[in-house]
Amino acid sequence: MKLRIERDDFAQAVEWCAHALPHRSPVPALGGLLLTADPDEQVLTVAGFDYEVSARFEARAEVLTAGEVLVPGRLLADLARSLPDHPVEVSTEPGDGEDVQVLCGPVQFALPAIPREDYPRLPELPPVLGTVDGPAFAEAVAQVAVVAGRDEALPFLTGVRIELAGDVLRLVATDRYRLAVRELAWEPTAEVPAPEAVALVPAKSLYELARSLQKGERIALALTPDAAAAAPAAAGNGLIGFRAGARQATTRLLAGEFITYQRIFPAAYAGEAVVGRQALLDAVKRISLVAERHLPVLLALDPDRLVVRAGAGGEARGREELPARYSGAPVVLAANAAYLTEGLTVLGTPYARLGFTTPTKPAVLTPCQAPEESVESGGDAGSSAPYRYLFMPQRSTGRA
Repeated sequence: MKLRIERDDFAQAVEWCAHALPHRSPVPALGGLLLTADPDEQVLTVAGFDYEVSARFEARAEVLTAGEVLVPGRLLADLARSLPDHPVEVSTEPGDGEDVQVLCGPVQFALPAIPREDYPRLPELPPVLGTVDGPAFAEAVAQVAVVAGRDEALPFLTGVRIELAGDVLRLVATDRYRLAVRELAWEPTAEVPAPEAVALVPAKSLYELARSLQKGERIALALTPDAAAAAPAAAGNGLIGFRAGARQATTRLLAGEFITYQRIFPAAYAGEAVVGRQALLDAVKRISLVAERHLPVLLALDPDRLVVRAGAGGEARGREELPARYSGAPVVLAANAAYLTEGLTVLGTPYARLGFTTPTKPAVLTPCQAPEESVESGGDAGSSAPYRYLFMPQRSTGRA
């Protein structure tokens, strides 16, 4: 192998593929990045794979000699970031033994090649079903992945369910105490004019991939045929793939049935408040400082105001009053401060709409651009909102 490539292109390719490397693995080969030089296409392909997630990057290069070599991935990523602003030469000339030579201006490194006997075959990208706006997809994934569970004993709780129906892409996740749903537009391919597909994707992998793929480009979504046919029993062997420009990635799907989440959302609200999102977020953060561990913050609602409070006599107490538009009878909701904080943080709009039915049943946060958007008491529960964040109230101890 012998090639010459621009420093920034080399660093970008290596850094992108390093995302797929496991932090620890009993198989040393999985810690490597596979470099493939193609003189016909004049392309250097960098790839990483850990049996769950794969990443591939194709970079333009001046390829003099074809070749393929597996090198220590994280070491190569660290070196690539530190190289000076000169073209990079990579070679494995005869006589170099097991070393991979990396030259960049006055800098020279020799890296030991990793034996490829234990390196798995890289998965191919499944059939592409359509495309979605990169930044919008990354935002949607962040809004939903925040509620995904971390209990590996229940794998479906650690995933984000992706539903493709017509021109709507829907993301859903839950940890049993919260549920988030986000809808956005996408463009099905001409070959699949109206795909109806379901995939359960590991939330952590999806979040990392979506965040690194956005780059202002459209993202192509690809899915194995079994998953595209909504066959949950085969999902554990399925793949979902993403492609944006020179970047390409796949991740293995989770198996198992997701909850029937549609019926969890209230059909109508008994009361609804619209309040400044950042003001409420700041108030919850401040007042929760005096709430004892595991105790809720209380949201007291009545016309024209929302009061956040915590604590009781004989201990630290806090109270903050915020202006709000509220329709409904006066009520006090007991909420987990962390749930409120995370929901308000990812909401992303100037105002937040809080709807509820009773103090002991799920409450729902939805985005709101202006206070005038509130609905009347007893109105519909915002089923058309592009983002809904449902959380279970805590039981109030009556101490606040």
